[in-house]
Amino acid sequence: MAFSIPSFSSLFSRESKSVLGVDIGTSSIKVVQLRKEKGRVILETYGAIALGPYAGLEIGRATSLPVEKIAEALKDVIREANVTTADAAISIPYSSSLIAVVTLPAAVEKQLAQVVPLEARKYIPVPINEVLLDWFVISDAKTAGATGKMEVLIVAIHRDTIAKFRSIAGDAVLAAAFFEIEVFSAVRAALDHGIAPVAVIDMGAATTKFYVVERGIIRQSHIINRGSQDLTLAASRALGITVAQAEERKRRFGLSEQSPADLRRSLELSLAPLLSELSHTIINYEQHTNQTLGSIIATGGGAALKGFKEYAKTKVQAEVRPADPFGKTQAPAFLEKILKEAGPEFSVAVGLALRRLQEA
Repeated sequence: MAFSIPSFSSLFSRESKSVLGVDIGTSSIKVVQLRKEKGRVILETYGAIALGPYAGLEIGRATSLPVEKIAEALKDVIREANVTTADAAISIPYSSSLIAVVTLPAAVEKQLAQVVPLEARKYIPVPINEVLLDWFVISDAKTAGATGKMEVLIVAIHRDTIAKFRSIAGDAVLAAAFFEIEVFSAVRAALDHGIAPVAVIDMGAATTKFYVVERGIIRQSHIINRGSQDLTLAASRALGITVAQAEERKRRFGLSEQSPADLRRSLELSLAPLLSELSHTIINYEQHTNQTLGSIIATGGGAALKGFKEYAKTKVQAEVRPADPFGKTQAPAFLEKILKEAGPEFSVAVGLALRRLQEA
């Protein structure tokens, strides 16, 4: 249910404390422990654990577990991955948040503390006192001066969500330095600094999220209610095998050349509608903004499917490449291939740990 690599602490002198990124998804929990040494980011350990068995379901299935079960799984993966720090940063699901870019008169910049809550009421379907609000001015002073307008990114998270994740962290004896919406963590780990807009597709177990990122800012987001577990369930039905067997075959073969023909056909039939909707979303964005999305970065467990990149390229008119968050860390050379393959699934956890290293 979990895997880990040995702790590398003994291989390096300890010049700074370790930090932990914790990504709590619907089908698994991922953890990544990093530390910084002489300007280098050192990967100390990482691990993942499936949540399906904690709900009496198969590995790979999306779950809705109570706090105590999630905390139990988190403690298990912390132990099995040999995590040695309690200094953590934890992700908040995108579905539990609201992100909006709004345009306001530049003249109100000094009154944003009063203006933003009023503006946020237009987007938030619950009383404003039930959420935690944050905001950032994302347009530069030159643009604001020329147009008299400024763009503000508004982020809202329900207070009950924060309380839930604080409880999970406390039960797992972690000191949560901050909570961050998963999309920001994934973007930090998956993208390099650049000006041109880039698309990010995050394929989870139950849903697939699509973001357009420009200058580090999420410009557009879209949720597709299909994910990697749909591929498994469809393969189970098509091949007449158990869900557990279908998940195992999907992970082992995917869309690789070694994949049995019936499995490959089932996976392609399941992926086609998802990629068609993604392609339609991209075309709409490009037509609306008159900008071309040069590449798509694939994150999430579904993006780790063997052959996904090659198949996606046949359906989406853009370069598709898996995220390589571990490329921003240093680890023993013999792990390079393993970390590249596992990378998309660990983007959020790596992104959380990278931010915590910057702040620690």
